[in-house]
Amino acid sequence: MPLVWAWLVTPAGQQFTGLLFNANDGNTYLAKMEEGRQGAWVFHLAHTSEQGGNGAITFVFYLLLGKIAGLLHLSNILVFHLARVLGGWLLLEVSYRFITLLFNEIVRQRLAFQLVCVASGFGWLLVAFGVNAPDFWVAEGYTFLSIFANPHFPLATALLILVIIETLLGLEQRQWLYYFKAAIATLILGFVHPFLLITLAGVLAVYWFWLSLANRRPDWWGMLGLILVGLTGTPGPFLTWWGTENDPLLKAWMSQNQTSTLDPLTSLSGYGLLVPLSLIAIWWIARHLPTLAGKNSLLNRRWQLVVIWLLVTVGLLALPLNFSRRFLEGIHLPLCCLAAVGYYSLVIERFRFDLKGRLLVGISALSSLGMVVIAVALIYLPHDDLNDPVRVPYLSAGEIGAIEWLQQHSKPEEVVLTGPLLGNVLPGRVLIHVFYGHSMETINSQQKLTIMQQFFALETPDSTRQQIIQTWHLNYLLYTWREQKLGKLKPATEGWQLVYSAEGVQLYRF
Repeated sequence: MPLVWAWLVTPAGQQFTGLLFNANDGNTYLAKMEEGRQGAWVFHLAHTSEQGGNGAITFVFYLLLGKIAGLLHLSNILVFHLARVLGGWLLLEVSYRFITLLFNEIVRQRLAFQLVCVASGFGWLLVAFGVNAPDFWVAEGYTFLSIFANPHFPLATALLILVIIETLLGLEQRQWLYYFKAAIATLILGFVHPFLLITLAGVLAVYWFWLSLANRRPDWWGMLGLILVGLTGTPGPFLTWWGTENDPLLKAWMSQNQTSTLDPLTSLSGYGLLVPLSLIAIWWIARHLPTLAGKNSLLNRRWQLVVIWLLVTVGLLALPLNFSRRFLEGIHLPLCCLAAVGYYSLVIERFRFDLKGRLLVGISALSSLGMVVIAVALIYLPHDDLNDPVRVPYLSAGEIGAIEWLQQHSKPEEVVLTGPLLGNVLPGRVLIHVFYGHSMETINSQQKLTIMQQFFALETPDSTRQQIIQTWHLNYLLYTWREQKLGKLKPATEGWQLVYSAEGVQLYRF
């Protein structure tokens, strides 16, 4: 709804970018779609001036979306959001299917599903104290935010859940059809989001060993099924690894692509009431469920899988890896299911007090609802931000005209120098490189920010600017009021060729 509203209230003569949340990353996904739209099957970095790498068969999902957009003559941003909605629907569908494997009562199924849809943490409270709570920005850790952010988070999480469901049923019913379905989903997952295969391998391996210990004998047929599921997921991550290892540009990008785990206190605050309720549920499952349902019952085994899923994910988050935060993806479902058990075992059975979960859902949803309010508020709040496209959701007529000129006249190997905001936006609309466009996908991004500021500074000698142009093989300068605030440069006096000018936007060819 915030996106629809932002589109409906677009100022006359301007164009809505289509992004209100995590737009910096969103524009990089649009750039990958633009590569696919123009015929590429191999990913290359567009948000950096360096060129010449071999690329890698990775981000295939976005390359395919770009091809679909081109085939249907639709804009990249429209196909992006259609895929996001479809991915979100699939995530909610498989989440509910997983919930029905755990709860028999429809009331408890609904509570767990409502938590999955909207639950977050204490960010709504901590933001008043200046805390950058994860439930406002770590999209992969929450169902609501992941659906709001992009297409690949909900799709990848849905595939993860689907593989776990089908593998669980395969282990229970000893039917290979389930393993084959899980294998197909794993193959796709490996190309959509390879990091999740680590979570998947950890959860299924630990669960198999747990079953072997509980049954006092290994399930060798089950192991063969798990091997099948695991092996079919390897092409995607292998091609990604091979491509990045053999492309110095992608290797440099990966080395600065840091997404480390947040500190424990911040992480716990991001899930609020879900954490203590889940701990209560784990105690209840270990202490009471074997007696109530039977130690070897399917229900008891399934809840053991949920606990293992949560604990394995927490263990992965604790690893000292530069991408460990990626493992948050998928944790929301087991947390919400366990929180529902904790709520019923504590509030209903212990205190005999029932609000049908409305209070729990309401409190847990505050940060998610807050994100909707913030997304709408950003449309109206005054700002002067040069770097964040979230704060600038509209492009002026002059900027649109410059983009259209580049679409018609520029070449893919050419490089545009502009400010951080338009540098982030351009590659998603034109198959072209920018000098700086993203904190991670721009090689040596901090160095380039410094060089950019030096270029736009009025006191910089012309010889230094010319050296920057030659050293970095720059072809165009896109100059607006934002670039003017970076350093008061007067490009009209530099002798560069003016190829486009409208409404305060100038495009120069070096």
